Amino acid sequence: MKKQIVIALALLCSSVATFGMSKPATAQLSKSSIGPSVEFGGGQTVFGVDSKFGISDNLSLRPFVYFPNSGTKFGTALTYDITLSNNAKTLQITPFVGGSVDFNTGNSNGNGNSATSFGLVGGVDLDLTDSLRLKGAVSVPLSNGQDRTTNITVGAGLRF
Repeated sequence: MKKQIVIALALLCSSVATFGMSKPATAQLSKSSIGPSVEFGGGQTVFGVDSKFGISDNLSLRPFVYFPNSGTKFGTALTYDITLSNNAKTLQITPFVGGSVDFNTGNSNGNGNSATSFGLVGGVDLDLTDSLRLKGAVSVPLSNGQDRTTNITVGAGLRF
């Protein structure tokens, strides 16, 4: 667990360092990114890696992997993105909404078994520079159960 925390913090520090060396974001840049993130929910604070891959002008795949107390949580979301930017195109905000599928392995879901769940996800990407993106999201499960809780995710990503 300590190794994952160190890796996540190193990626976050490199993202912040890149922020100071880049020019403002513009709407014509790549829609893809990857970086560290933190998930809050189910009584845990979990570190992981989030990514975004633009597959069309308004659709993105958002794969993720998190490392709960024991086990692993991974999956992806398919989202519809609405890109907004100011008149000078120096700030780009992209609200998104979609559906996700999550796979929990080992004891990461609290009951010792692997599980698959589906949910709704919504959030916003904030492109600060050509190479730095911040993200915040809320994931709501479509089924209820002991291992399915609403989660809040925040993270930073390197754009490419």
